[in-house]
Amino acid sequence: MTLSHEDTYECPRCNEEVRPDDEFCAHCGELFFEQVPCSVHRDRFAAGGCIICAKAFCSECGGERHRAFLCNRHLGYEIYEEHVRVFGTSDVAQAEFARDCLEKEGLHPVVFSRKASPLSLGAPDYTLFRASGEFDGHIVNELKVMVPAQEVLQAEKKLRGLRVLM
Repeated sequence: MTLSHEDTYECPRCNEEVRPDDEFCAHCGELFFEQVPCSVHRDRFAAGGCIICAKAFCSECGGERHRAFLCNRHLGYEIYEEHVRVFGTSDVAQAEFARDCLEKEGLHPVVFSRKASPLSLGAPDYTLFRASGEFDGHIVNELKVMVPAQEVLQAEKKLRGLRVLM
């Protein structure tokens, strides 16, 4: 870590600001200490910290995706510009309801869409790209409610409590 200004440092891997007491970068999962034990295999050293659950994992228990370290449980999550998809729907009202509920919890949700035209919301309209920008042969027609990685667990808990997520 390099000092950037008072009370914050810069991550050597992603150049994002981190606090001096952080064990790893919340943006990319870079560990700041050597020989951190894996949360699962205590006899192995961690390869990174999961940006979603904030635990250290070895390379068998996690890996890199979208330039960030994730545990195997969260490796399949859809990530776009440091935001993680917590809910998806084609219904504008549902997406706005989920966003509003998360905002009331003090979270920072955004509704993301890759629809071809804003005039087509709610109508059949398709894009050939996932939020990550990669075409995988599936047609996507979805509004995505996304939150910063550090807020995913709290957002999922809230949405499950509202029965928005099952």
